[in-house]
Amino acid sequence: MNGPAFCVLAVVLLAATRASAAAYTILDLGTLGGALSYGMAVNDSGQVVGHAYQKFNIGDIAFRTEANSAINPTTDNLGALGTGETSGARAINASGQVVGRSSINSSSTEHAFRTTAAGKINAAADLGTLGGTSSDAYGINASGQVVGDSETTVGSFAVHAFRTAANTAINPATDDLATLGGSQARATGINASGQTVGFSFLAGDVNYHAFRTAVSGLVSDPGADLGTLGGNSSYAYAINDSGQVAGWSYLSDNFTQDAFRTTANGKITSQSDLGTLGGNQSEAFAINSSGQAVGFSYTNENRDIHAFFVDVAGPMQDLNNLIVPNSGWILNDAYGINNNGQIAGFGTINSATHAFLLTPTSIPEPASMTLLAGGGFLLVLRRRIAKVDIQNIRH
Repeated sequence: MNGPAFCVLAVVLLAATRASAAAYTILDLGTLGGALSYGMAVNDSGQVVGHAYQKFNIGDIAFRTEANSAINPTTDNLGALGTGETSGARAINASGQVVGRSSINSSSTEHAFRTTAAGKINAAADLGTLGGTSSDAYGINASGQVVGDSETTVGSFAVHAFRTAANTAINPATDDLATLGGSQARATGINASGQTVGFSFLAGDVNYHAFRTAVSGLVSDPGADLGTLGGNSSYAYAINDSGQVAGWSYLSDNFTQDAFRTTANGKITSQSDLGTLGGNQSEAFAINSSGQAVGFSYTNENRDIHAFFVDVAGPMQDLNNLIVPNSGWILNDAYGINNNGQIAGFGTINSATHAFLLTPTSIPEPASMTLLAGGGFLLVLRRRIAKVDIQNIRH
């Protein structure tokens, strides 16, 4: 065989070889001794944080792994505040400081916490509140600034976003970031300079918008509102040092939810829309310094949930297509991506939900590519993505 026919066959075989090659190796992070674990973030060293059940499934507790290692139930259990029995880690910075929320007693009251680089959750880790009963932390930068949300007064319905100074507790006098006019706002991410993102209800507490503050700015400042993809609401989860923001927004039908990624310090526009993996809902949870984003999407009308990866350019890709076939895994959610391209999240293996760490083995093939041979040959592989619920970061 020779000539154009041979060229076309060679191109097809090359495409098949690339499509079958795993772009990531997968590490099952295990648990703290119980049945379930959830990976929520990963730093550049490959340390993963999240929460997991302990032995006999008693108490859902925060964990922090060693670099590129599975959970060690003996050393990685971060404990809880006071006499609390539950906790969860949401973010980790380069030095290993961890933030999240912990119960502080036998009631449902929870406080935000920030550990030391190698420390556990203890009394010194309690960040307090903006004056109310409860608080929660969602992000931390390299300086130790923490962002989250807190009740502002005891018994009040008002919940405001906060941003602390470096390695200090919440100061109600200086750390309240206010709202976009409604009674509630949450800060979910912060970059090295202190720009903060999240969501806030607008006046009337019906619709909510994603926001990005200035370095020392408030949610209520002009220009902080990022808008939407045409619908009435949007939600930001993460920001990189360039000011790119990742999250989700309703489209104009106010039913379809698409993940978005803005340009550096830009608003949400039609060019920000990342689409879905075939369903009608997707969300982007994390973004690294290069602009790569991860999250989850419904893949069809049955609402099967798959984790996704979006490169700097190109369409959304199903992470399940980028690991070795027949691994036994279904990757459901990708919550963190570091600057080395490692991805943390959780999925199903042997009918149990476990945290995972993906490590790149190569640059993932784009989900659509054009290959030319002779007069030309076109191969198109396309994927799209989908959603989650607004008020809660899943799990």
